[in-house]
Amino acid sequence: MSFYPLVQLRRAASQHSFNRPVFSCSVHVTEGIAEILEQCEYLREINGSDIDGNSVNFNDYIDQEIELTFRTPRTNESQFYQNLNAFLDNFTFSYSEVVELPEFYLFDEDLYYSANSIESDDDDIFSRLKLLIRSVAKLENLAHYHDEKMGDSRTLVYLSGEHRTPIVLSVSISENLLSKDINFSLLNELTSAESELNMHYSDKLSVFYASLHEFLGGGYAPDEAFNKLIDSWGAFVALYQNNLSTYLSGFSFHKAKKEVAEAEIELSEKLTNLTSDIVFKLFSVPASVMALAAIMQKGQLDALVFVLLVIGVIVTILLMYGLLKSQKNKYESLEKAKDLVFSSIDGKEAEYPDELNTEITAMKSRLNKHFKSTGKWLGYYKVAIFSPLIALILFIIIA
Repeated sequence: MSFYPLVQLRRAASQHSFNRPVFSCSVHVTEGIAEILEQCEYLREINGSDIDGNSVNFNDYIDQEIELTFRTPRTNESQFYQNLNAFLDNFTFSYSEVVELPEFYLFDEDLYYSANSIESDDDDIFSRLKLLIRSVAKLENLAHYHDEKMGDSRTLVYLSGEHRTPIVLSVSISENLLSKDINFSLLNELTSAESELNMHYSDKLSVFYASLHEFLGGGYAPDEAFNKLIDSWGAFVALYQNNLSTYLSGFSFHKAKKEVAEAEIELSEKLTNLTSDIVFKLFSVPASVMALAAIMQKGQLDALVFVLLVIGVIVTILLMYGLLKSQKNKYESLEKAKDLVFSSIDGKEAEYPDELNTEITAMKSRLNKHFKSTGKWLGYYKVAIFSPLIALILFIIIA
């Protein structure tokens, strides 16, 4: 049952004191106070006399000043605390697995928290505490393991492949850590279910662990390391973002360099295959010319042989021209592919380091020369496929 009625009594009392777990107060009883007293549990004394709470009729005390003594609850779920530090000292050890706050009351600060938003006080310290608790739970999810040798404290251990000494955080929430708003969105980003679908998720985790070692690698005690991390969380996030940017820039550089090299290799191979196909097919051209030369040596050429020879030469030329036309189309397609590769690179020179820009410029020069050379050879092949016809015409003229 809620102890909110006790909080109401404390605020209505003319005098009050708290010596855990005993809460004492002097209050002038009105009808409203009598209704509150009817809801109170844990009452032990009225005006110094022990009582049975069920037998008291508080309406009998209306318009009287009475002294009340209560023994407040001391369960893990709801308690009175002398002040915030007393609550935090208890919370660090007793509520290590709790994400949501329990019901509690801070006597010195006169602050009451409850899941019932109507009764609960609206104070920044509660929202900051809830956020910090959830963030600690996320830090726990990111930890490699929990060190059980550190006693009852909530101890988190983080490893890094580059460092032999792990980073150990002993969770100890202090009032100082609740004095300002802290943006823990980085932890949300690293622990959300959607983040695991990101192609760089494992890289981000590695950078996170490396940044922890860089930020806390100065030989801090576990509790000091935790307080430094939370108190300087903004500085840690800035370090992480800088390290991640550096890592991804290097990743992008190597990726872009690999893509440039692969594009050059692929285009060069296709150009070479295109040229090789034509050369292989054009072996029939010198064979045709040699056949004509052999016929010329005989000195005789009847009409049928001549007609067949002419037909063979023409068919050969048509086939070779069709092949050349097909290869020319492939060449033009490769030119468009080259332009697409270049267009995806152009305009990003400022983002690339000088080494990559130099490599891109050299690649463009090599590919342009290769395309220019292939284009010339296609022109030469176009002339070459008509050589049998030219030889036939010369043969007729000579004959």
